[in-house]
Amino acid sequence: MVSPVPFINIHTHSQPEEGTVAIVDAGMGDYPNGIPVSVGIHPWYINKYDKTVILEKLFLKAQRSEVLAIGECGLDKFSEVSMEVQEYFFREQIKIAEKVNKPMIIHCVKAFDGLFKIKKESKTTVPFIVHGYNNNDNIAKQLLENGVLFSFGKALLNEGSNAEKLLHNIESNSFFLETDNATVSIMSIFEKAATLRKVSVEELKEQMLLNFKSIFKYG
Repeated sequence: MVSPVPFINIHTHSQPEEGTVAIVDAGMGDYPNGIPVSVGIHPWYINKYDKTVILEKLFLKAQRSEVLAIGECGLDKFSEVSMEVQEYFFREQIKIAEKVNKPMIIHCVKAFDGLFKIKKESKTTVPFIVHGYNNNDNIAKQLLENGVLFSFGKALLNEGSNAEKLLHNIESNSFFLETDNATVSIMSIFEKAATLRKVSVEELKEQMLLNFKSIFKYG
């Protein structure tokens, strides 16, 4: 008997829903064995950590098999942490992602110029996935030109959102779906995305599984 195709949720702060394969954001905390997770230093929380040891700890965590991605990490103009410090930690996490050959789940708020600059200068080969995408066409175009992937979440449920507009036309191998910290099911995100893409939910699940296996080296 063929197993049903799961819903793929690449970024959540909650326990995985039944019938899903989800990457739980563990940050720098502990996590249950056997659950796919991402680990990383969020730009809001850099100052919480001992900067002399936290990157070494991240590198050790990143090598574990259940860790499928580094993140969420990135740049945020609204963070209390200076951009200089944020950029340093982002660059260092890119180096870690390169060493373990795992993709990065990116948090970026009002700092896309910095993101593009650092990506170019780092000459990184690991995939960047900007999570919770809901920005304008101009930024989307630049992201695509820089080989960055997208992950869409609850913004898809908002009529006329930037996320909704972009999902109509984006290539099927350029995006993922997520719930982040929203109190919505990944099924509802898939249902809306399937409607926007004019495909069945099952077709969309198949495509997301293909993308997941390709980028996250899953299965």
